[in-house]
Amino acid sequence: MDRPEPSAFGMTPGQSPRWWRRFVVAARRANVFLWLEITAVVALIGAVGATYVAFTRSTSTDDLLPTMQVSVLLMATLVPAMALLVLIGRRLALRRAAGSTARLHVRLVFFFSMVAAIPTLLVAGFAAFLFQTGVDFWFSDDSRGLMENANALAQNYYDANQRDVEQNTVTMATDMRDILARVPITDPDFPDFYAYQVQAREISESAILQRMPDASFRTAAALNLTKDNSPLEFSRASLPRLDQGELAVVVGSPERIEALVPIDAQSGVYLYNARTTEETMFNSWSRAQSIVTAYDRLTGSARTLQLRFNLALIAVSLLLVGVAIWFALRFADRQVEPLTNLVGAARKVGQGNFALRLEGRT
Repeated sequence: MDRPEPSAFGMTPGQSPRWWRRFVVAARRANVFLWLEITAVVALIGAVGATYVAFTRSTSTDDLLPTMQVSVLLMATLVPAMALLVLIGRRLALRRAAGSTARLHVRLVFFFSMVAAIPTLLVAGFAAFLFQTGVDFWFSDDSRGLMENANALAQNYYDANQRDVEQNTVTMATDMRDILARVPITDPDFPDFYAYQVQAREISESAILQRMPDASFRTAAALNLTKDNSPLEFSRASLPRLDQGELAVVVGSPERIEALVPIDAQSGVYLYNARTTEETMFNSWSRAQSIVTAYDRLTGSARTLQLRFNLALIAVSLLLVGVAIWFALRFADRQVEPLTNLVGAARKVGQGNFALRLEGRT
């Protein structure tokens, strides 16, 4: 059979270029892959150290690292980590298929590793950039100012409701003093006068209390009191402040805004008024407080969120590359094993063993 004619570059069809063969021989002699492994390990350790310093150099955990810095640190960690994983896969391929089939194993590992690593690296970098951009927006001074302004608006509205309940209760106490001077509390028309005062001032619950000699209170008249409301306890707790000269005592709670004002302090007659949360925007204020508290807690761990997200990206990326290497090794084994068996059988047949039979896939 005639040998193929060499081309103008000194190579026959199906043969690698001469410069590539020389490069492979030189790489084997210089043990380039060992130096690549050492370089990858050193680069990975340096990237991890730089990341640790960047995330721990400031005592404030709510200061975000710049987007570009985090993206560069992520890429600087991923590239040597993936390279080291590919080199480890190469070593495994050489160990599992020592001999003539090692080249096929190594090439398959390299091919599948590149197919998995390059898109994963690009997607991880893009995802990190998008995440950091979103984090910068939500944790920016503008977003914080928006949250604080919303909370301040709700707080001001709630404070205005407290002042409104206080002023209405003081005015109502003056009116009730005039009414009681003309109409006794036992008069059949008194409930109508009392109900008119309550409705005109948007009061949800009201009671007229009589102070007893032992500093306790009894309810002389009541309107719309709920079962969970105890004006007597509130009045006993507020009495020392009234005795010290305060005109009114107003206290806000998650359920209602309560106020106690003396109608006639000398006679021991007091007016209790309450405006429940259904009548105010207290629920909105409470939600605003919860949102701001949650936002502060979130911004307090902003740097931790950055680190966790980057660690998750690195872990998933390395997992994908590892799965690709494992699949390449398994695929190479399945492709090489029948060929190896066939070559061994051919040698035995050449030695005179014509009764040999092969089973399985060929």
